[in-house]
Amino acid sequence: MAKKKTADKDSIWKSLQLKLGVITVILGLLTTGYNLIKKDPPPPVNPQLKASLEVSYISMANDIYALAGGDSAIRKKNAFYLDYPILSNEISDKNLQKTDQLFNDTTAIDYDLFITCLMIQNKGKGDASDIELDMSKLNINQPLTVTENPQSKNDYDSQIRAKGTAVKQIIKLPSRLSTGQGILIPLFVTYDKPNPANKNRQWKIESKTIFLPDNIRYTEPADTARKSLAVRKMLSPVRLAEGVQGRG
Repeated sequence: MAKKKTADKDSIWKSLQLKLGVITVILGLLTTGYNLIKKDPPPPVNPQLKASLEVSYISMANDIYALAGGDSAIRKKNAFYLDYPILSNEISDKNLQKTDQLFNDTTAIDYDLFITCLMIQNKGKGDASDIELDMSKLNINQPLTVTENPQSKNDYDSQIRAKGTAVKQIIKLPSRLSTGQGILIPLFVTYDKPNPANKNRQWKIESKTIFLPDNIRYTEPADTARKSLAVRKMLSPVRLAEGVQGRG
């Protein structure tokens, strides 16, 4: 009888051990699975590694524009913008006068040819990658004349958009921008006759295609959140150098 009770106790103990073993294995698997799927919080962003994209507008006479992206040995001093590559699009050809992208406007025969670009620069200390631009693309069927009015805030954006139907486009930049790097995106071509004495001078958009920037988005390694900012509108031209105008 004593042997039977001992055997029963051994059997119960072995059963408990088996169950405990199974529970331990299950708990181990659950713990392992939890650790695998658990996402650690992202590390804090190092302010020293953040990208900072700045945008501005620049208009260059055709002969100066032709120097952009070429041999830096022929640069003028402080003409840093000429070191930036040009994004290829419908109006980026440096031989624009030989293409069919311009109107044959005989009224502007004594005007100078200018190319207006959006300039994007990385002024931060980290790389900006996956850069996208929301653009409005317009096609016009005749030259667009704009008259400067220094007494009021010129709203060129609205004037241009009123002359055509805008088609939204997303343009992806071909490479990342590291600290100090930049890029030029041609927007439109004008015939202009800069003259400080002419307070109400005119300039004419002569390219059949016009690009107007809306927003810019990018990613930086120091932060997983995608950055987005609105591109400010173009302002009245300010002379930066001979044949070069800043437009805000």
